[in-house]
Amino acid sequence: MSIARSGQVRIIYRRVIKELFNYSSSRAVWGQFIKEARAKFEENKNLKKEQDIIKKIDEGFYWLKKHKHPEPYRYPTSPGGSKFQRNVPPDLEIIEKFS
Repeated sequence: MSIARSGQVRIIYRRVIKELFNYSSSRAVWGQFIKEARAKFEENKNLKKEQDIIKKIDEGFYWLKKHKHPEPYRYPTSPGGSKFQRNVPPDLEIIEKFS
């Protein structure tokens, strides 16, 4: 497998893991999902034909597109999270004006 193909496989693997996190209810469940995903990647680890590798990569990107979560998990303090910019400290101009 070429370096470019292995990079694509790595990208798919990371995105699959992140997408599975959106569907899990806890880290324990997510860990089980990761083990299952890893087993599927390991099954195809020793493919030699370039056509087979390209086919599996395309299937991986298709899976990601098909299983995109409608409301992915966002950390509360990140943009789009429930606590983003909550209780932001006021500007110094406002503090100086009313002090």
